[in-house]
Amino acid sequence: MLLSVASAETQTVKLPACGAEIRKTSVSGLSSGAFMTSQLYVAFSEIMVGAGIVAGGPYLCAKSWAGNSLLVNATTTCMHPLTAGSGPNTPRLARYAATLAEYGQIAPLKNLEDDRIYIFSGTRDEIVTTTVVNQTREFFKAVGVPEASIRYDRSIAAGHAFLTDDDTDTACALTRSPYINDCDFSQAGAILEQIYPGLKPPARHRDDSLIAFDQEEFIDSPYTSMDDTAYAYVPTACRNGKSCPVHVVFHGCRQGSHFIGDQYYARTGYNRLAEANDLIMLYPQVRPSSASPLNPDGCWDFWGYSSPDSPTPDYFTRNAPQLRAIHKMIARLAEPRS
Repeated sequence: MLLSVASAETQTVKLPACGAEIRKTSVSGLSSGAFMTSQLYVAFSEIMVGAGIVAGGPYLCAKSWAGNSLLVNATTTCMHPLTAGSGPNTPRLARYAATLAEYGQIAPLKNLEDDRIYIFSGTRDEIVTTTVVNQTREFFKAVGVPEASIRYDRSIAAGHAFLTDDDTDTACALTRSPYINDCDFSQAGAILEQIYPGLKPPARHRDDSLIAFDQEEFIDSPYTSMDDTAYAYVPTACRNGKSCPVHVVFHGCRQGSHFIGDQYYARTGYNRLAEANDLIMLYPQVRPSSASPLNPDGCWDFWGYSSPDSPTPDYFTRNAPQLRAIHKMIARLAEPRS
């Protein structure tokens, strides 16, 4: 039986040092988690080998149009623009990224040239439309990722959701909570196979490999909206001496454990693949916040809510509050075992 949220919370531990192979790290996510994926991936590309973006726009998307606020860009340009011309301003975003890299605020863009990217847009997705996701591919091409290294799938009539082959999940074409849809397709498998080619078939997960850990330890800002507890899946071999890559998985809005329990971190297919292929899964968590910061849907920050007192909020560089915390978690996993 899977570890329940209730039991996980009562067994919260310190995130262990596992001697992980940090320079084979990768990341994926849905919706706000897809935007967060691009931010973590680009900011810390020196440790990354690939990324999986499901229903998300390009890095820096909320900075597309200087005449709009970050929030307006995030909720229109980066989700459902009226026309392609009012969608993400990819040439501007690529130039901005190059400037950030030049000044050391993100890792050098040349790190991306030998990586592998998975991108997905469902044809029934009306939350983050294909018009937006198209520009995610264009952005990565513009900053040096070869087109042959990008797998872009627009072939499935899926709603706004992460896709599985589990017939107990929501029907494929719908968009509704928990935003995990049965499309007879393992999206976790497609993402991980693109990033780490030649994977073994899924294995039976182990209950004792799924842990709840103290996420608060890694947070040094009062405005991140990050939860006290997060989750990780550490396969048997990775606990017993093997140096394993880390794959970070970001949930979308209204998908953290506060909203849907263990459905995203335990039931989307990642952990069975992790057990078979010796990959550590890291599942950071955001919770809703109705005050400061204002984040009622528990989204990852891709427009600046985590810097509420700044006229120029930083949510996209190596020093951004959420990104800083996640990088600390990866670094902990990579520390030598005690």
